[in-house]
Amino acid sequence: MLVAFWRQRPRTHQPRRVGWHLALAAAAILVACPTVSLLAPAAAQANDIWTPAHPGDFPDPDVLQVGDEYYAFATQNFASAADTVNVQVSTSSNGVNWSSTSQDALPTLPSWAEVGDTWAPSVAFNGVGYVMYYAATETRTGDQCIGRAISASPLGPYVDNETAPFMCQNGVDTPANDNYGGSIDPDIFMDNGNPYLIWKSDGNHLSPALNTYIWSMPLTSNLLSANGAPLAILADDEAWQGGIVEGPDMVSNNGVDYLFYSGSDEGTSTYGIGYAVCPYGPNGACQDMSTYSPLLATQPGMSGPGGPSVFTSPTGATEMAFAAWQGTTIGYLNCAIRPMYVASLTFTASGGDPIPSLSPAIATNSPAGNPSCYPPSSDGYWQVAADGGIFTFGAAQFYGSTGSLRLNKPVVGMAATPDGKGYWLVASDGGIFAFGDANFYGSTGSLRLDAPIVAMLPTLDGKGYWLVASDGGVFAFGDAVFYGSLGGDHLSTPITAVTPGYLDGGYLLSDAAGQVFAFGDAKYEGGLSSAPGGYRVVGMGATHDDDGYWLASANGNVVGEGDAAPYGSMYGTNLNAPIVGLSTTSDQAGYWLQGSDGGIFCFGDAMFLGSMGGQHLNAPMVGIATM
Repeated sequence: MLVAFWRQRPRTHQPRRVGWHLALAAAAILVACPTVSLLAPAAAQANDIWTPAHPGDFPDPDVLQVGDEYYAFATQNFASAADTVNVQVSTSSNGVNWSSTSQDALPTLPSWAEVGDTWAPSVAFNGVGYVMYYAATETRTGDQCIGRAISASPLGPYVDNETAPFMCQNGVDTPANDNYGGSIDPDIFMDNGNPYLIWKSDGNHLSPALNTYIWSMPLTSNLLSANGAPLAILADDEAWQGGIVEGPDMVSNNGVDYLFYSGSDEGTSTYGIGYAVCPYGPNGACQDMSTYSPLLATQPGMSGPGGPSVFTSPTGATEMAFAAWQGTTIGYLNCAIRPMYVASLTFTASGGDPIPSLSPAIATNSPAGNPSCYPPSSDGYWQVAADGGIFTFGAAQFYGSTGSLRLNKPVVGMAATPDGKGYWLVASDGGIFAFGDANFYGSTGSLRLDAPIVAMLPTLDGKGYWLVASDGGVFAFGDAVFYGSLGGDHLSTPITAVTPGYLDGGYLLSDAAGQVFAFGDAKYEGGLSSAPGGYRVVGMGATHDDDGYWLASANGNVVGEGDAAPYGSMYGTNLNAPIVGLSTTSDQAGYWLQGSDGGIFCFGDAMFLGSMGGQHLNAPMVGIATM
């Protein structure tokens, strides 16, 4: 039953919130800002820039405290070659600074749910184990529905063995007049020890669009079953909401129940967090207090905040986790992501119920008061083709090429000098071509090799380099130290990717199947256990603390080992051409993927500065080098 003050009205159709990750065309940009400091829970200063608390894309976060540890669960991401990470999970000791885990909290979806579309998890302890409610696409209808999974551990794995969704208001298994377009964004709320499930009906994805509502339903004490009928407690009746209220999170503060929610279209800067006061708690209609504008809207450093999750910090302060577009760039197709932010939530006494306010728990201070974040340190890149043709973007300069020469063997890669004022090209016979301030230190161009050269690595000072062959043979020139090789080991799978160590010297080699070999002081952090058809590792990049590295595959997947953060990949996307290389940003907070057709895909703080994708090429691209 709907409360009387809600009204149906026509509106333009809102896009359905599913499947964005499968349509990435130019992945993510995460803007890096300097001088990060923790702020006290006070009002934000005019020159405070909101700064993410979590690396990479982490939408719709839900925070759970277990003892002294905090767990955050989020909408899915792709981080494994063979499996979709249906539910991301991260940990924190203080609720402000978060570390990603490589674990999928919900590794297997039930038979009713489509793979590749898992949203907005909410987790709670039921006295025995942990219960997760989540949204996924129902296979038979294409509607978003809510499932329920259980686990003995907060990290999972959570298991859902049901053959049908827990809640799906789409009129299929209920009378047709109960069709509200599906059910999404579940939230578990404890009302004086009595559990409730709060969620949103997904009417905005229908055509014509329906009103959206926030709903409540009591649960049994073990959180596993319904203990009453659904009740609509809030509607989309404010202009700024644009026909959408979603992402609910109900919270009690000094005897007052507040319903925080998201409003408007998440793909716009008008998306924001509103709040309502609920005099009857989850058992009656809530009064919307964000009547003309949201409680938290676009701010310096972030755009379109939404998906609130309130929790208590170790000091007893009230915090709110949420997601927002980083900086001013909005949309995954525009090379943007939605990391997790954390706000300090305070309540100020007024004539009625206390009024909530939000300020950044992590912020950057801009001395000039400029609301724009500073650009990342890597601001240019080169693309190189098999004929030695060079294409420059951003601040990268053109210093010469072999595009007009007749080469004995094709170019297979390139590397930039430390100051970015020159570069080397390497051919499959080990021939070296130096341009700009890159010096020639020797080559294997005149030697008869047992296997072709597949990559080159410059030393950190640029006064030498290594050449690596597909059989694992390593050749050192200039001040490059020979730490060993696999030449003569008769590998069953060829070497296809390499990266240098950064702290104490050494290098890492990976074969096409993702088996990694470490030499010198470079650390082995793991490799891939299997290589599905079409996988083939083609690129590699190490973190600067030598405690991790990324492996990139021809099908667009990127796997992080050790402390290499999962910034994203193109896995699951229909690529126009295979990926042929990976290059990391100078601060190791992102990377670029290079397609053989010239397409560039950027993740983390890697900026999209242009590409040769869609252009006529005389020869396919074989690599990328960055400043």
